[in-house]
Amino acid sequence: MTPARPVALLDLDGTLMDSAAGIVASVRAAYAGVGLPAPGEDVMRSFAGPPIAWSFTTHGVPADRLDAAIAGYGEHFGREGVWDTRVFDGVPEALTTLREAGVLLVVATAKPTRWAAPICDEVGLTPLLDHLVGAPDDESQTKGDIIGRALTWVRATTGDAGYRAVMLGDREHDVHGAAEHGIPCLGALWGYGGEDELRAAGAAAVLTSPVDVPAAVLAHLAG
Repeated sequence: MTPARPVALLDLDGTLMDSAAGIVASVRAAYAGVGLPAPGEDVMRSFAGPPIAWSFTTHGVPADRLDAAIAGYGEHFGREGVWDTRVFDGVPEALTTLREAGVLLVVATAKPTRWAAPICDEVGLTPLLDHLVGAPDDESQTKGDIIGRALTWVRATTGDAGYRAVMLGDREHDVHGAAEHGIPCLGALWGYGGEDELRAAGAAAVLTSPVDVPAAVLAHLAG
């Protein structure tokens, strides 16, 4: 019998890339555009990762201004913020180690594909990945929905061999989204969520550095 293919589902913002600066600038522009005071810097950094509509709603944007805030964010981010990002130190090496171990690497991000794919191209991540699944342009899907789409691709790719998977992410949405599909999630403490958030959400473990990723991913896939 062919062994099940090991799969790592990977969040993007706050896990593979530090994109906070561009996101914060675009969030600030969005609040100004709808005539609302922007929240503090720490709150705006928390917009990195979750679906943007959830973040605006959670942080004071009323329903009648939500569409305008999302549009304002998108306009600014697509023009400026999208490129203000960098890959976290140690991430390329971690991905290379996992691929050499035969792990299928699939990004599952709440960032719309129209931004996520060119960013990965620009920063050199694309050659290290097997596939990328992002949010639709209207950002209407939850993280669980996006992970589900990623797993649909995985099932089509692995076929009869099947797969065993683990998620890596920095926010509670990654943990909860993975849990919807029965997948454990490893928490990335170098991102934007923090240890308390990740443990409260039910992360299988929390990692302090990208250096820790290969061993932790392989251990959970083996278990």
